[in-house]
Amino acid sequence: MKKAVKVRLYPNKTQQELLQKHFGATRYIYNRSLALKKYAYEKFGTNISASRLIKRLPILKERHPWLKEIDSQTLQQSIRHLDEAFKHFFRRVKKGETPGFAKFKSKKHSKQSFQYPQRVKIDGKKIYLPKIGWIKAKGLRDDLVGKIKTVIVSYEAYRYYASILLEIEAEPVKIKRASIGIDMGVVYAVTDSEGNHHKIEDFSQGYQKELRKLERYQKALSRKKKGSKRYQKAKIKLARQHKRVSNIRYNFLHQISHIYGENQAIVEDLNIKAMTKSAKGTLENPGRNVKAKSALNRKILQNGWSLFFELLEYKTNHNLIKVDPKYTSQTCSRCGYVDKNNRITQSRFVCKSCGFTINADVNAAKNILARGIHGNNARQQPKAA
Repeated sequence: MKKAVKVRLYPNKTQQELLQKHFGATRYIYNRSLALKKYAYEKFGTNISASRLIKRLPILKERHPWLKEIDSQTLQQSIRHLDEAFKHFFRRVKKGETPGFAKFKSKKHSKQSFQYPQRVKIDGKKIYLPKIGWIKAKGLRDDLVGKIKTVIVSYEAYRYYASILLEIEAEPVKIKRASIGIDMGVVYAVTDSEGNHHKIEDFSQGYQKELRKLERYQKALSRKKKGSKRYQKAKIKLARQHKRVSNIRYNFLHQISHIYGENQAIVEDLNIKAMTKSAKGTLENPGRNVKAKSALNRKILQNGWSLFFELLEYKTNHNLIKVDPKYTSQTCSRCGYVDKNNRITQSRFVCKSCGFTINADVNAAKNILARGIHGNNARQQPKAA
């Protein structure tokens, strides 16, 4: 069983310089390898394998001596990541999906990272990174035991982090209840079939305040002259606020997914990417209700539905069922009658057939539960005329 933990790093000045060199070097190798692969394919119709590119690294080190300061395995991992990107590209092409061709990495990107495949050590509150040395870390618990598989070092919001993947002994999953239906919402991020509602504000009362600060910092940055010292200060302040909001959301989703981790969870099979697509349209065919759709998209993304499903997947030990979301909010969970007018308001559901009254989100969660237990078409009837 694998377990991941992310810790904050506190490198000294010399270590910061070495880390930045690693970010730059791994980015350089990635971009150079991508350019070479593109050239070989466009010119000769051939593909250069990852192993061939890795064999070229000693030659590059002779040409560019500064690469000798960088850990060799991090450079090799950069090439392997590129190889994985190409494999995913061809897989998506084969399946008829949107391919998403590999892109060149920019040093201006808000997040920089590189990966160690091995040789990382942990001792108390310190972590050892090859070619960097022992670095103070915050978040290393005493109960953090297991074999270190990989470590990704990242630079986010002008701070350093290490994401550690551990191989630990699998623990048996204790099932409290056979199954539970979960409905994703806007007002409440999560509602279950037992009538429980959860939103970020319940776990962090200052969340809305942090969002308002984020908006204020965004406006402040837009008023600064680009490239000035004040612009750079405002940029750092905004990046750190983004990270703070992200951490609050991540903590909320971890806690909620932990609540349902001992259940057989049943959720809607939602295409979140399509749901949050911009409604702006084009000059020839402009969209309608753009402002309202933008606000809805923002709320969905703030509630972190995609991440919640990912966390729920591994916390239930892959005991997650996804069902067709069609008509779950219009169907009466008691009699199965389907009518869009059943949902009187955002929160109130009153069946036009049997008069059953219930919270709309709880009703949807009950329908999701029924579909998971009895099959995707459970209790679906023709829509009312």
